[in-house]
Amino acid sequence: MARTKNAASLDTRQRILDAALDQFHFRGYNGTSVQDIMDAAGSPKGTFYNHFSSKQDLAVEALRLYAGNIGLESLAGPTVGSPLERIDKHLAHIVGLGLAVFAERGCLMANLAGEVPAHSQVVASALGAYLDGWVTNLAALIDEAKEAGELTTDIASTDLAEFIVAAFEGGAVKAKATSSAEPIVRFQRTVAQLLH
Repeated sequence: MARTKNAASLDTRQRILDAALDQFHFRGYNGTSVQDIMDAAGSPKGTFYNHFSSKQDLAVEALRLYAGNIGLESLAGPTVGSPLERIDKHLAHIVGLGLAVFAERGCLMANLAGEVPAHSQVVASALGAYLDGWVTNLAALIDEAKEAGELTTDIASTDLAEFIVAAFEGGAVKAKATSSAEPIVRFQRTVAQLLH
């Protein structure tokens, strides 16, 4: 059975989005052209504007996809397990995405934070919103863990969540700079000591 035009269009859009995520993560925002993305997607450059209004729009969509891949929504959503188990599961998930990826590419959010603010306020705003949301949702889970008696610390929940996110992003930057997964392994080990 032949695909409808709408299904083919959605497939092309997804291929462009997947290619953009890969290219932005590997080359950075400024180092990636629309042509690079379309070549990676296997689509003619002229089809780009059938699916996205601009490179900035595509970058915001790529960030949304990346945030989904690292499980940011799962922190706020109803899931199985105690608050501390949910925090542990989230941290294990982001570390488990691939230590080799962090050593080669770092974290897309950290990479973009280092280059985008001076070039695209739209992308910078979206990036800031994802990072702030990550901290907010993680802090809420830390509060829940404190209330459940699973976590005893005098560190304010928002401060602890901010530290965890910043430590992960810093670890990802160092992993990329040194081509070593060790900073992410050290992040995981240290945060486990803070939370248990």
